[in-house]
Amino acid sequence: MKKINLLVTTVGGMTSPDILKAFRNTKDYLINIIGVDAFEFAVGRNFVDIFEVSPNSTVDELGFVDFVETLVKKHNIDIILPCGNEDNLAISKYIDKISCKVIVGQYEDLIKAYDKGKVYEELKENIPEHCPKYFIVNNYQDFIESVKKIGYPNKKVVIKPRFGRGGRGVYILSDKFDFENIFKSKPINEYPFEFFNNILKNQNNFDDLIVMEYLQDPYYSIYSICKDGENFFTINHTREWGNASQTFRGKVYYDEKIEELASKIIKKFNLSYTNNMELATTDDGRIVLFDLNPRIGASSGIDKDIGFNFPLETLKLALGDKLEIDKSKFKISKTFVRYFDQVWL
Repeated sequence: MKKINLLVTTVGGMTSPDILKAFRNTKDYLINIIGVDAFEFAVGRNFVDIFEVSPNSTVDELGFVDFVETLVKKHNIDIILPCGNEDNLAISKYIDKISCKVIVGQYEDLIKAYDKGKVYEELKENIPEHCPKYFIVNNYQDFIESVKKIGYPNKKVVIKPRFGRGGRGVYILSDKFDFENIFKSKPINEYPFEFFNNILKNQNNFDDLIVMEYLQDPYYSIYSICKDGENFFTINHTREWGNASQTFRGKVYYDEKIEELASKIIKKFNLSYTNNMELATTDDGRIVLFDLNPRIGASSGIDKDIGFNFPLETLKLALGDKLEIDKSKFKISKTFVRYFDQVWL
């Protein structure tokens, strides 16, 4: 059994324990996990062998990378798995400072893939049937014109930052509210025109916003494993209950057409290792991509229970070992339900 010292960053996410547990009890490796997070009470500290508090990669990229390299030497790290958007960008940007293998793509490719505007532009040009209707705006007048072109007030409109992360800053413009539903439901990011008008009308210019058509069910969270733009396998999680960041109940299965779409996007952006894409359905029935996450996805650990361990297989890929992929295991859909648990400090 091969012994591996694995460094995992940003282990404080809600689903970090799932990803960390995917490296336990494997037949091929004995994995010693060193976990880091900028937050002292990160939940993942309870699922690793060694935990250390790191600098925040969002605030200090170079300081974070230098800290990671000190751990590489201190713990004789064989390979690093960056688990946050900013961690991925920081490490890929300063990859020459890291003296071990890293499960991360090329910085130039990641920068494009994290740019929602660039992603939509590439979709529109190369696979327009899978591109939502959208506009990029940075002033009030363009904002007003764009929401009307999308279909407001007859249709809902999605408004989000061009460089947003993890569903942050995503809002829905709608003037169709039902009194009873509002006061019987949990709050959602759906607001009337006056809300956006009051915020934007006095701004001469602002950071790029994406004004996009509102998408319908079904929603698909898809996960792939790939290298240098070549896709090896994609599995689909159809969301039955959840939100833009998490699927709490979903069906998992293999879909060849979904895999073909993922392969086109992976090739276009030259992606490597594992990634997550979010798809949904337009009014005219097209399946379109609305979010691309070129790093390990939050729910990547789920499928280990039914036949494919994304975190572990990605580790194998980075180490040059043989992947184990059996698509026939996923022909029949299986349903999962996620729940909260806790650990004591």
